[in-house]
Amino acid sequence: MKALILSAVLFVSVAANAASINLPDNEKVVKTFNELFKGASNVTWNNVGKQYEAFFTLASIKTRVTIDQKGRLVQTIRYYGESELPANILYNVKNQYLGKEIFGVTEISNKFGTQYQIVLKDNSHYIHLNANSNGDLELAGKYKRGDSTKK
Repeated sequence: MKALILSAVLFVSVAANAASINLPDNEKVVKTFNELFKGASNVTWNNVGKQYEAFFTLASIKTRVTIDQKGRLVQTIRYYGESELPANILYNVKNQYLGKEIFGVTEISNKFGTQYQIVLKDNSHYIHLNANSNGDLELAGKYKRGDSTKK
């Protein structure tokens, strides 16, 4: 019985925490976020050392941003599918990896530029690619799918 009550209390506590939007107490951070990400929904914040991370959805794209204490954008990470991938990168992927489906894209933008981590899949493998904004592709790994019906 004690375990059941403890579980219920823990569940309610986690649910209440997940529902709250705890804005940082740093006005510069909030100002930068509000200027750059108007229309963001489901926003949650974390304080990571001397930086703040926000997780949210904007235009159906899940996004994570890091902003420093001075309100400077440090990094943006966006998670999306094929339709949001820049045309030059999409073209190269489609031409070099015929018959592969784009399973997901992680776009990382920071002071070093924008990089793309692309996961492709076919009936038997996952293929991980790295791409830069010029469309140059690099094979990062190829893995046999655990759910594959092919042997």
